[in-house]
Amino acid sequence: MSKEKEQHCGRPESDTPSSASPPPRDKKTAFIAVSPQGWHLQSSLEYEGSPLLDCLGLSKADLEERAYRNTFDWLVRHFDTEEGAFHGYYDTRSREFALPQTVNLIAPFQLLAAYDRHGDDELLQMSRRCSDWLENNMVENHPMSLVLGGVRDNIKPEQLWTKYTADYVILNLALFERSGDEEVVRRAVRGSKFLLQSQNHQFAPKYDHALERWVSHGWQSFGRVVVAMIALEDVLDVEEWLDRATVWAEYGTELQDNDGCLRLINGTYYSSDIAADEIRALIRCFWRTNRRKYRTAAIRFADWHVQNQLSNGAWPLSIDRWGVTVGEYIGPGDVPNIAISMLLMHKAIGDLRYLVTAVRALRYSLSQQLVPWQDEPVGADPNALWGFWSWDPRYDWTMSPDQSTHHVRGFWFFLDYFYSLDSSVQEQLVEAVEAADAEC
Repeated sequence: MSKEKEQHCGRPESDTPSSASPPPRDKKTAFIAVSPQGWHLQSSLEYEGSPLLDCLGLSKADLEERAYRNTFDWLVRHFDTEEGAFHGYYDTRSREFALPQTVNLIAPFQLLAAYDRHGDDELLQMSRRCSDWLENNMVENHPMSLVLGGVRDNIKPEQLWTKYTADYVILNLALFERSGDEEVVRRAVRGSKFLLQSQNHQFAPKYDHALERWVSHGWQSFGRVVVAMIALEDVLDVEEWLDRATVWAEYGTELQDNDGCLRLINGTYYSSDIAADEIRALIRCFWRTNRRKYRTAAIRFADWHVQNQLSNGAWPLSIDRWGVTVGEYIGPGDVPNIAISMLLMHKAIGDLRYLVTAVRALRYSLSQQLVPWQDEPVGADPNALWGFWSWDPRYDWTMSPDQSTHHVRGFWFFLDYFYSLDSSVQEQLVEAVEAADAEC
């Protein structure tokens, strides 16, 4: 280890919590996966930079600036103050904003994480307005509806998806944790009833009004449902929700293939969009129940990602069960979202490989942000600068808040977790990353 790497890591010497234990449960935010506060990590915002981070290619100053600029310079520009919601995306070619849609389910996660980090009340208010817009425009809320609380797909509005509904439950519970507003809890509970309906219909991932029935094919994001139900147990203090979460986790383990992969689109396709939450859900179920099968399932799926990470640090958007990559595209926001799960895996298991995988994924994330020093034709557009691209390759040259929410929170999760580690682990990480880079 060089003398430079042996320098002080930038955090107080006393901050050395165990990296293999679950977060304490003395606060209700223990498992709401919105911000590092949910992991009971101390904010590293005021910490000094670390030469070890520089060695990793993830300078603290750089990550903080990128996250701050995206949130306060780029993201707020994409909020329609009249509608009270985020635009669906921004087309950098035509310089036009799309109408609001389901992006408002997860874009507020970034606002809430930024609120936790910077204490700006306006961000909390914007998040609540997103919930209001969703309730009035995307949520099934007529009293006579038999699928009350479900969230519509913006492309096929006749369909209500469990994937979106679980996100809506999590958003409202996270809002309640920060505001104490009982109305958002009621919204979360209504959404939870839709998830229970899905469970009672063989875990169907969507309800189709045109067909007037639950549909078994689709995007089976059991992980988001598990996370939502554990959050319900946390907030409502009703143990039944943990029991319901484990029912979904059991179902999820049955879907796992022999190679450890979860192919959750029609039982045939791996999607990077529905991978990160599944890893986090299985680990949380293990921590709550101490059932090792969930730990084993999480390790197998995480290891599949370690083994199938591309040389650039990303994962293909879709792969079929025969190993054929469907297309050349990468979903850029999925990559830092998986990185967050790899950080949690290291916290749970202590295997350094997961940290290395997270570092490589976050370095890829840097390449997907439009920053002032890049030579891009749209670089002078203030609605594009500091944004993250929706696709890699660019495809339609759009940017969307449902991408930035993963990138920015990935930066914050990584920084706060890195500074929580013992200096010896930080040094081991640098050596392991250097070794992995040499192999590439």
